[in-house]
Amino acid sequence: MVVETPGAPARIEPIVVDPPGAAEVLVRMVANGICHSDVWAIEHGNWGSPFPMLLGHEAAGIVEEVGDGVHHVVPGDRVLLAWAVPCGTCSPCRRGHPRNCTHGWQQPPRLHTSDGRPLIGTLSIGGLATHTVVNAAQVIPVPPGLALEAACLLGCGASTGIGAAVNTGSVRPGDTVAVIGLGGIGLAALQGARLAGATRLIAIDRVAAKLDIARQLGATDVVAAAIDDPVAVVGALTDGAGVDVAFEATGIASVVSQAVAMLARGGTAVAIGVPLPDSTITLDWGETTVGAAYPRKVSLKITDGGDAIAEDFTAWLEASADGRIDLDAMVTRVAPFTDEAIAESFRAMLASEVVRTVIRFD
Repeated sequence: MVVETPGAPARIEPIVVDPPGAAEVLVRMVANGICHSDVWAIEHGNWGSPFPMLLGHEAAGIVEEVGDGVHHVVPGDRVLLAWAVPCGTCSPCRRGHPRNCTHGWQQPPRLHTSDGRPLIGTLSIGGLATHTVVNAAQVIPVPPGLALEAACLLGCGASTGIGAAVNTGSVRPGDTVAVIGLGGIGLAALQGARLAGATRLIAIDRVAAKLDIARQLGATDVVAAAIDDPVAVVGALTDGAGVDVAFEATGIASVVSQAVAMLARGGTAVAIGVPLPDSTITLDWGETTVGAAYPRKVSLKITDGGDAIAEDFTAWLEASADGRIDLDAMVTRVAPFTDEAIAESFRAMLASEVVRTVIRFD
């Protein structure tokens, strides 16, 4: 599925895939989740990479060929493709801070349009194709018993949400947590907080069906944001104390200030969603507004793909395989790899009718 220029329509067309070079892996796609970041990349550019763009980044498949120096996977292995694995070459990685990686991957130059122009995958993956070639470090083995249609969600949405809770937000046993926005990332943040030991989980969304899924995944309280003021309801639920950690999982700048306003003294808000390029936020700051600085002394953090390292993906895949993380509940639909099915998948996502549609390559 190729996008020629920012804002252009995405269309399935033939591409040319060269064999992998050293430290590269050729993967045959089995499943790819449709993610809001795909829409963002179409509309605003592929995070600085040139077009044309090979769409898709929430991907899982089967290894077909490995380049020299690749030993952790072999042809036939079932694998997850993870864009957020630390690159090892940027300044934070070189200074020993891989969780602050800038993810400065350059996708191997093995993909081309039918007329020979180079193709770059979304977030250096390009999962909406029958085959792609990626850096070997981005290829994570999937344990037996975990379907690739579920595992693929850990390529972006699920790992971003879980990592936001476990890594960025540092949720602790006994914490009270609020999650605003219950798409794939928000529901994953809810599960990550539960996995980290949070005992009260407040789920907030405008869509009733998503509140039902949140209950299924462990939410102790739900807030219908289409009816009630989420900040006021969270205050009432916590007897005015606020929550220890609040997650914004919408990409809407004004929701960040809502997350901050929900916090208890010393609490942490984590912004997860990808905002519009010209976004700004305004925060109450001082004592007369019960501000973020005084008297509450709260923190605001931003996560980038869950601030994960390779070992996190392995651990979360294992937790998904043994049932501690429920990825199946987040897959609303499975659809074929056709122009029509993918167009419908984007429409349903933007209409909030689904948590995730997964494209399956048969």
